Amino acid sequence: MILEVLKVTKTFALGAERVTALQDLELALAEGDFVTVIGSNGAGKTTLLNVIAGTCRPDRGQIKLAGRDVTHWPAHRRAHLIGRVFQDPLQGTAAQMTVAENLALAAKKGRRGLAPLLTARRRKALEEIVASLEMGLERRLSEKVAHLSGGERQALTVLMAVFTHPKLLLLDEHTAALDPANAEKVLTITEKLVAEHCLTTLMVTHRMDQALAVGNRLIMMHKGRVVLDLEGREKQQLRVEDLVGLFRKVGIADDGLLLASDVDKGNGMMAEKAKKLAHLL
Repeated sequence: MILEVLKVTKTFALGAERVTALQDLELALAEGDFVTVIGSNGAGKTTLLNVIAGTCRPDRGQIKLAGRDVTHWPAHRRAHLIGRVFQDPLQGTAAQMTVAENLALAAKKGRRGLAPLLTARRRKALEEIVASLEMGLERRLSEKVAHLSGGERQALTVLMAVFTHPKLLLLDEHTAALDPANAEKVLTITEKLVAEHCLTTLMVTHRMDQALAVGNRLIMMHKGRVVLDLEGREKQQLRVEDLVGLFRKVGIADDGLLLASDVDKGNGMMAEKAKKLAHLL
């Protein structure tokens, strides 16, 4: 297994109260798994990613990456094993550095030393890599990342996250802050890079259509636990309305999840049904 989360519990102090974000959570990802994660607000989805990445410590339980117990490793020590993309396109890049400089830094992630990062040969290699995004960024390597659009910046962040072939890629609602056109473009780029690099991936999303369409496996979280785990044919046969029914079955009545925009493009009956479901959530 690439990832093993073993009976992990995490609580936070909220005033005088303790809030349980993860409760004896169990999860395992095999090599090459692309798992989408959905769940209610406060279900523990981001906390799960933080515990895996090492930005917060579990109260109890164990995290294993590629067979190594990393439970007590700080985030920087896990950096060479994990790539992560956040929801905010501004979070994964250095705005005042150029596209080329950001990529060069990504290539150095987890390595020691301050050797020169950019040479003519490396710059040529970067041009070829960035060209694979099909966004014209190979002609803008000397431009500061601050000048890029949100979609361009997020596409670059995904590329940087996979640059060193991490054992695990974590995607934390990485298309949620983008307009629909850019969200679709970044998701397509993500799927392409994951497939090309054969990356094991855990992707949190608030969109049920996205959760169903992407990856080979889907898990649903609720109150800090995995309450549903579907893969293969079971996942492929699900429709958005089926997933809504499963949400309600586990007691999630008002979650604010967004229904798929492409569902709304269906026939009038389906569009009307989608609107009603969106109102229920």
